[in-house]
Amino acid sequence: MLISSNFKEKVKELADSNLMCSLKDKQHITIPSSIRRKLNILPGEEVAVGLADGLKDLIIKKNSDHSLDNKMIVSERGSIRIPTELTRALGLCKGDVFHIYLLIKDNCILLKKEN
Repeated sequence: MLISSNFKEKVKELADSNLMCSLKDKQHITIPSSIRRKLNILPGEEVAVGLADGLKDLIIKKNSDHSLDNKMIVSERGSIRIPTELTRALGLCKGDVFHIYLLIKDNCILLKKEN
């Protein structure tokens, strides 16, 4: 898990970006440039991709060496591959749409699947 068990408490601090993204080819999403700039996520950098504790949401965070989550590289266009084990665990399909929320204090993105 990317964020400690007190994540449920931190959900109250989430800021809705009013932006969305969708799953392409069942494994890639593109984070909008405005979000990447705000969190200083640059092409070629590693990000950690994991599940939020107790939630069925994806968390993307600028990589830190002590993270046990999947490490992915941000493409030139801001695309990030979502690992197969996460797409399976969440039952994700090509075209699934996510609302993008920011947890600025922890410098991370929460992707909440649209129902």
